This record gives sequence, structure tokens and C-alpha cells, in this order.
Amino acid sequence: MLNQELIQKEFGFLDNEIFLNVSQVCMPPMRVQKAYGSFMDDYVKIYGDGVVDIAWNIVATCREKLARLINAKEAHEIGFVKNTAEGMSILAAGYPLKAGDSIVIADQEHQSTLFPWINAHEQRGVKLNVVKSINGEIPMEDMIAAIDETTKILVISSAQFSTGFMADLDLLGRTCREKGIIFAVDGIQTLGRIAMDVQTMNIDYLVAGSNKGLLGSLGCGFVYCSDHIVKNIIPPYAGYQSTVSHVSPPSVTTNFENLEWYPHARRFESGNLSYNCILAVDKGVELLLELGMENIEEHVLELERYLREKLTDLPLHVVQPKDPKYWSGIICIYYPKEKDAEVIKILKGYNIHGTMRGGYIRFGLDFYNTKEQMDIVVKALFEVAELAK
Repeated sequence: MLNQELIQKEFGFLDNEIFLNVSQVCMPPMRVQKAYGSFMDDYVKIYGDGVVDIAWNIVATCREKLARLINAKEAHEIGFVKNTAEGMSILAAGYPLKAGDSIVIADQEHQSTLFPWINAHEQRGVKLNVVKSINGEIPMEDMIAAIDETTKILVISSAQFSTGFMADLDLLGRTCREKGIIFAVDGIQTLGRIAMDVQTMNIDYLVAGSNKGLLGSLGCGFVYCSDHIVKNIIPPYAGYQSTVSHVSPPSVTTNFENLEWYPHARRFESGNLSYNCILAVDKGVELLLELGMENIEEHVLELERYLREKLTDLPLHVVQPKDPKYWSGIICIYYPKEKDAEVIKILKGYNIHGTMRGGYIRFGLDFYNTKEQMDIVVKALFEVAELAK
């Protein structure tokens, strides 16, 4: 059961605002807000003395917490990046793919996940086996059927940003492991809201920005890379933070022939990181661990079930996977796009915050949302439906 007292302590500042925009950006809890600014405050107080050591202690602590959150075997399998696109690009550019090799990917993917592979296609001749979605759903059997003898990697988002459709990661991961191909997942839409276990799901490579369910910050994300594939990935950029072969000043480099990369995910971190952002991520993940991912997932999916039942008679198109196992706590509703101004006014009138993009509303549910809030959302949506008549 969720600790409501703790949630109130961290999110009481929301008051009567109904924040349902976690699929775009998070609303950071109080501990994250305080941590983000405290890094600079402490930096100034000590005049920068020893700040690098302090910063790397922050990084080490956050690695441990992220590893616990996703059940990684080792904390060193976690590397920090700026965002999802950078994390996915490291794999697409750094894994030894050659012309004629193929990857399997769905047509619904966000550009941050899709474009690195289109780039690999253009630059390296990698073939894209693109699986077509059907009525907003990605058939898992079609993803599996798209695998052939040339396939090296299967790529999918844990949940699709435009529909909320959640992939069967257990099935896909098990299939990839049996066929000896890499299973790469963009987890940004579910991490922190739906429990994820990289070991039981056989995920080899997981990437996510921290600015959504992880309750962190824009400009910071992480990569999980399993030890069994990491040495095959040569990052597209290098620096002293990512290699063992660096020397400390005033010494100078004498080996100009090759680099010795770190044998784990730190090889993806080429220089100084956004330490204040990582401190924010650390505190966000800390809260998730305190609340318990099983509790969070249960609450989110129960809210989704409750809201969907209330919307059964809504005369608007509500995107809904037929099987609840594909639900992710994301609900998308379409309305006449020429009514944008009126819809915005209605939602603002109820203090509802969601993603709106010309005829499309997306609500992302999280642990701080309540059934009482869902009742208000239902009322607002039926007002929106009146505009369509």
C-alpha cells in the first residue's frame, strides 16, 4: 500500500492542481527540487575545493539506486547520458553492425528511439525491419516474425508515447535471448510508474531520460548495458572519464595508438556529467524505492481501470488496447482539433495538466493521482465531448 503521508509531504505543493503530464515532463517532488539547487549552493560554500570527488560520490550513489530500481546485477552496468536519444545513439553507432545486418523496430516509435537507427541505416547500411502497428497496437507476434537470420537487435519502447500501448517485454526478451539477439528497450514512458526487471525480462540495453516517471530533471538520463554486451560497444566519443588509459596531469599521454575503455557502462561517460541533475535523479529514485515499485504500479493500473470504466460512454475516441496487459497508465483521447482553444479552456478551468497536441489529449497517471481527481477528469472530458456535437 502506498504511503500517503509521504506522498503528501513530497507533493502537497500541488494543492488542487491535477497533474497528468508525466508522459511529457515530471512534477519533481520536494526532495528533488531541494537537491537540484543544493549542488550549486554547496559548490560555492566550499569554493569548489574537492567538488569533483563529491560529484563522483553522487554518481556512485545514484548508480546503486538505479541498479536496485531495475534489478541490474551490478551498479557498474549503469552509465549516465543526457537523454534517451543519446543513449540509443550510443548503441546504434557503437555496436559492430555491418551493411546487411538488420534490426527490428515498430512504426510507432518516438524519434528519439527511431532516428538513431535510421541514421545507422543511412551511414552503415543497416536494414530496418519495420513492424506496422494495427489500430494503435503493435502485434508482438509480428515483432517476433520480423526477426530473421540477419537480425542483430530488436528495439522497442516499453510503452508507446502516442498510444500508451505497453509491450510484452517478458515475451520479447525471452525470444531475443533464445535467438541470440540483443534486446534494446526505451523505458522512459514506464520507468518509475511500472515495475521493470532487466534480468527477468532479459533486457540487454535499457535507456531512459529522467524527466518523466523517474522524477528527475531535463538534460539527464541513464543507460543500463549488460556486462555481456558492453565490451562490444565502442562509443562514438572518447575522453578521460571513459577510459582506463588516461594519465593524470602534469603527465602527458605517450600512447598514441589505442585506447583502453572501461569494461563497463562508464565507457559511455566521456567527460564531466551534469552532477546537479544526477543528484536530482538520485533523490527521485530514492522516493520511488521508498514507496515501492509494486505499490506504485498497482495504484497506477487501478487508476487507469477506474478512469477507463468512467469513459466507456464518452462520445470521443479513447485509445484503448483490447487486452489490459498492454495498459501502461497512459490514456489518449482524440477530439476535433479545431476546438483546441475551447478544450484548453475547459481543462484549465478544472486545473488539469496534460499533453495536448492539436486534437489529441494524453494523460499520464502516477502514484500521486487519486480517484477523486479521475472523477474531475471525467467531468471535464464530457464537457469536451459537447464541443464535438
